[in-house]
Amino acid sequence: MRGVLRRWYVVLAVIALMVPAVLQAAGATGVYWSKVDVVFYPPSGAAAGNPLRADSQATIHYAAMVERLVNGERGNTESGTTSADLYGTGIRNGYSVYIPSSGGQWQSSFDRSAITVEVVAETRDDVSRVLTGIVDRIETTAVERQEAMGVIPRSYITTSLSPGTPEVSYQPSKPVYAASALAVLTAGLAIAAAGLVDRLTLHVAGRRDQLRHAPTAAGDRTKVRS
Repeated sequence: MRGVLRRWYVVLAVIALMVPAVLQAAGATGVYWSKVDVVFYPPSGAAAGNPLRADSQATIHYAAMVERLVNGERGNTESGTTSADLYGTGIRNGYSVYIPSSGGQWQSSFDRSAITVEVVAETRDDVSRVLTGIVDRIETTAVERQEAMGVIPRSYITTSLSPGTPEVSYQPSKPVYAASALAVLTAGLAIAAAGLVDRLTLHVAGRRDQLRHAPTAAGDRTKVRS
């Protein structure tokens, strides 16, 4: 603690750097969020006209292919799965398109033929606009790929939304918790930085003393030999 007191200016410098972040966290507002599943259904009638067949696994694979195509449009070809809602990750403007997984943290398990779409934004209108656009792309891609494979319309894999009318909700932020966490982090960083600077300063000072006394010690040894 004495080292921290000796380097009080380091503590003040760290606090000054972190104050804007703490103030920003304290004044943070919530976001609007919506989540919907685009569910894929196997053909109910003449499955022979569809090379995908009326098979649940084939429908899951087809949904995964559509998800990769839609994500590929924005340069992201990796399937994204998440157990946390998008607004809980700290994103304030963005969206996520992924196949929902029922697996645990270390292993994914896909047993639903659906694509989940999540959108967060700072206004309700922005959420609705982005969500509608993504859902339209998914549904259009699902139809176009089957057309390209020569599937007859009555044997199409179809889609529907769950829930049928996506709800846009306001998710309030927790500025007190965020500001408190940053304040604790700031205190820890300030103490650690002051301690590090103090140790380095003492080490450098010690080395200087050794170098300064080295010539004198060498001269004393020379006199003794003579």
